[in-house]
Amino acid sequence: MNNYDSMFAADIEIFLGTFGRERRIGSRIARCVIDKDLEIQNAGRVSEPFYGLSSNQIRIYVRIGDVDTPEVNQTLSVDGTFHRVASVSDEHGMLVITCEENNE
Repeated sequence: MNNYDSMFAADIEIFLGTFGRERRIGSRIARCVIDKDLEIQNAGRVSEPFYGLSSNQIRIYVRIGDVDTPEVNQTLSVDGTFHRVASVSDEHGMLVITCEENNE
């Protein structure tokens, strides 16, 4: 592990320790941050959001390895509600999962 990796690992610990809560993601309980306040971007003017529109998306920030990495379009249970995985990315040891509420 190089210096950058150890710095990112320390930052993840601070972020999750300060803002995270224990949540059930899939079959595991993990400390994570769930952001429900996502903006819908205006396709014509990417820098300006559409005001007044709501989104049924959430973004989950969790340490890689604390939960199973989901696949895009997979159904993922988050605290007992079901969501469709829209995207998954690895941000230097932090798994970022964007989901849409599954209303079927």
